[in-house]
Amino acid sequence: TSRTVTMLREFAQAALPHRAIVLGLPCGGYDRHKHDSARHAAQCELSEEAQLRGGTWHRLLPDDHPGVLEAKWCRNRFTPFLCIDPERDWNPGECDAEEYLKTQQVDIDELRRMLVGGEMLLPSLQTCVSALAWLEEQGALKQ
Repeated sequence: TSRTVTMLREFAQAALPHRAIVLGLPCGGYDRHKHDSARHAAQCELSEEAQLRGGTWHRLLPDDHPGVLEAKWCRNRFTPFLCIDPERDWNPGECDAEEYLKTQQVDIDELRRMLVGGEMLLPSLQTCVSALAWLEEQGALKQ
């Protein structure tokens, strides 16, 4: 098992004029016409945005949780997942035309620095914090 995280550097129009590229994780929306479940949507996004597939998946919220609110002024919710040991997807799904994405592998220490750097999108930040807590509970972060 690798102790790295696949992060994305991606264009975010709302970040202009301060900066155009922000940090995030593969993520996207659930579409009932395209996806069987929130997990299936997450698997599709991992393929499209990070060119990864498979792995062991863990939902980071209880099954009956409706999802974390993105902000207090909108109804968007997200369900964070952790995927451990995915493999390269040699036939990834297509990214949306407007997406500019670049993957970057970081170790856990660098991830922790990124969490407080102020450049990570909030849903990704929440997912990283939840994933680190889950991994610590499992004893997976011990040296």
